[in-house]
Amino acid sequence: MKQYIYAIVDTENERSLGMQGIGGINDEVSIVCFNGMGAVVSPTLTEEFPVTRKNTLAHQKILEELFKEHTVLPVKFGTIGDDTKTIKEKVLKAERLKIKEHLDFLKDKSELGLKVFWVDTENIFIHILDENPQIQRLRDRLNSHNGGLQRDQIRLGDMVENALKKKKEELEKKIFKFLNGLWVEHKKSKIMADNMVVNSVFLVLKEDEKKFDKAVERIDEYFAGQLKIKYIGSVPPSNFVELTVRW
Repeated sequence: MKQYIYAIVDTENERSLGMQGIGGINDEVSIVCFNGMGAVVSPTLTEEFPVTRKNTLAHQKILEELFKEHTVLPVKFGTIGDDTKTIKEKVLKAERLKIKEHLDFLKDKSELGLKVFWVDTENIFIHILDENPQIQRLRDRLNSHNGGLQRDQIRLGDMVENALKKKKEELEKKIFKFLNGLWVEHKKSKIMADNMVVNSVFLVLKEDEKKFDKAVERIDEYFAGQLKIKYIGSVPPSNFVELTVRW
C-alpha cells in the first residue's frame, strides 16, 4: 500500500506512533527503519494531497510530535512512496549519506520564528514626511493641484515606499543587534504589510533557546509600546533543510 512520508528521524526503533495521519481514514502513523534512520509514514489511498490549511496542519502536527524526542529531517509536503519496502530501499538506503549529513546538521537545533509589526503605522508615515522635505513638498504641491499629474502621484508613491523600506531596514538592524550570536542560520520571509518590519526564522541551538527568549523580551521592553511582536517556537526546522525525494 502507498505510504505518505512526513520526515526522517534519528531512530532504529520501528513502531507505531498512535497518531492518525494526514488522510484521516484509519491511516495510523508509524516509523520504518533502516541502518539507524527511520522514515515516518502513514498508509494512504490518496495519490495527491492539495496544499490546504487542513492538510498542512496535519503534516506539521506529526513533525512537532516527533520533534519532542528526535532530530527531525522534514520531507517535502505531499511526498508519497509506493510501499515501506520501496521507501527503505530508495530513500533510507539510497540517500543515507545525504540524510545522515542533514540529521547531523540539525541535531540539537530548533527553528524559532519572529514577526515584528509597528503598532501605529500612521505615525510612521508622519515621521517619513517630517524626515523627507522632498516628499513633503511634492505631496503639498499635488494637494494644491487637486491631485496633480498621474506621473507625479506615482513618483510620490515610489518615494514614500522607498522611505518606508529604508526605515524598516534601519529598525530591523536595531532589532537584530539584540539577537547577535544567538542563531546558527537565519532566513527572511516576504514582508506582507506596511506595518510589518520583520518576518524571519532562525535556526538556533536548543541550548540557546532561553537566551533567544530573553533577547526577544528585551526587544519588547526597549521599544515599549511601539512594536507588536509575534514569536513562534520551538518547531522542527522545516525552513532550513527539507528532503525532496525523487523516485
